[in-house]
Amino acid sequence: MKRNIMSKLMGRYLSHQRHMKFKTEPEIEAFLDKRRALNEEKHKQPDQINIKSNLVKDMFDEMQVFRFNFGHHIKNKILYIYGGTFVLQPSAFHWRFMDKLAYETLHEVVMPIYPKAPTYTYRETHAAIEEAYRRLLKETEPENIVIMGDASGANMGLSFVQHLLKQDELPLPGKLYLISPWLDLSLSNPDITEQVQKQDPIQNIFTLQQIAKVWAGDLERKDPRISPMYGSMRGLPPVYMFGGTSEIFYPDMCQLRNYFEAEQQPLHFYEYKDMVTAFPLYPIVESHKVLKQIRKTIDQ
Repeated sequence: MKRNIMSKLMGRYLSHQRHMKFKTEPEIEAFLDKRRALNEEKHKQPDQINIKSNLVKDMFDEMQVFRFNFGHHIKNKILYIYGGTFVLQPSAFHWRFMDKLAYETLHEVVMPIYPKAPTYTYRETHAAIEEAYRRLLKETEPENIVIMGDASGANMGLSFVQHLLKQDELPLPGKLYLISPWLDLSLSNPDITEQVQKQDPIQNIFTLQQIAKVWAGDLERKDPRISPMYGSMRGLPPVYMFGGTSEIFYPDMCQLRNYFEAEQQPLHFYEYKDMVTAFPLYPIVESHKVLKQIRKTIDQ
């Protein structure tokens, strides 16, 4: 019953542009051409969203950045990397969630509008995230920075922290939060069955794989630089993961939990029955529960 309710919610609230169940390559090419033009426009606050927090419009070099906070001197930061399958701008639901996240945690939430496919690949996107992190390190101590993201944004968040571990130049953030992370761009896990795909009302494997191929550029989709499932789990800061059992990414989240256990690394995994990808963003009861769990754990 809950899954049927969620499916109706997705159909009612999500715009056509955020549904990604294409069946042919020409459909995907047309979609990407449209996104190329739209992504060149400056991002603006959605008209229907009334922000309660202080909203600061900033620039990191040529990259737009939006800051949400409830105070003028905020030492605690959340660098939020929003999901959008590497091609979409943040949705109205992202804006709503940023506002609530700032209120619940009393952290300043920093949301950079990073470069996207099809114009850019992982190289430019990863470089932009690193630049945002470097800027925040000038404002506060690394232990005061939390990296958080949903879906493809969670992919980039985990990939970035794994990169920090390898290059040993910049300090690690204090915590890492993954919401419905897309962990393996190949989506080749045999547990992602036809039934699992049917449960997801927003996206399908064919579309995700085709878009991932564009964003991956010269890399194979299983390269650990873009598929953090294959990267190192050792030495990460505390990791908190939220996932729904009705999303395409759920089998990979279970696999990630197995990898953490094999490495004897702690992973705080909050599973929600029948929820779909990035469910905490939507106006449902489960979103309030996730926000409370984040609030409870973020200062521990």
